[in-house]
Amino acid sequence: MKLIVILFSILSIKGCCNSPKTVAVSQSESVPQLELNGPYTIISIFNEDVAIYNLEVDFNAAEKRITGFSGCNRFFGNYTLSDSTITFGPQGSTKMYCDDDANTIETKLYEAFLKINRLNFNHSSLEFMSGNSQVLKMIKKPQEMISFFEYSTVSRGTYKLITINKKQISIISKRDATPIIKRCSELEWGKLIDAVKTLNIENISNLKAPSEKRLFDGALIANLTIQYNGETYESASFDHGNPPAEIERIVKEILSISENIE
Repeated sequence: MKLIVILFSILSIKGCCNSPKTVAVSQSESVPQLELNGPYTIISIFNEDVAIYNLEVDFNAAEKRITGFSGCNRFFGNYTLSDSTITFGPQGSTKMYCDDDANTIETKLYEAFLKINRLNFNHSSLEFMSGNSQVLKMIKKPQEMISFFEYSTVSRGTYKLITINKKQISIISKRDATPIIKRCSELEWGKLIDAVKTLNIENISNLKAPSEKRLFDGALIANLTIQYNGETYESASFDHGNPPAEIERIVKEILSISENIE
């Protein structure tokens, strides 16, 4: 993936004096104080339901940063919020090849941002408006309670267990061995959480392994376990090096993180 930084006119529109675009926030006395923090899911663009595309915008109030997924690429940058106005600065983006459907919805999202001139805040939803017309709507995304990830590999003569939670990474390289432990960084944990966003965690036990070399000692036997909302979900076994497609990204992130401390 080639990472490029581009100036998004979708979020930062500059006039003749190069001043950033300011979006007015409309609030009534009965509506709580506006707080932009955490992840939001974009559910409609120009009143068209787009929930199936998993479009997201994530506000980091402490750092005044914004990240998101636009249907094809991820974008990121800064924003400022002062009283009743919000200003988005220059945005960066990944540049990936995507199918026509993803490209189309991404284009619509960018067009919607171009038309925004005010923002209505209504409890858990944000309505981005052009005059009196709604062009974009988001809802607050519930925080997913993932306690830890566990990845194990085993064969007749080998054993490894990798456990990662928000605070630390633990690796046991053989049975009854003392684990190697390292602090889990915010970046590392964020990559894992990002990788699991589109996964139905409760269904991982039903995922079919794409190959069966482990059945005749042709590959290590691997398992993925995730503790989510207090419940522990474990995948069916699969060949190490060839996980089901639905969990491939998570497995790669776990292995990448663990390689840095061995």
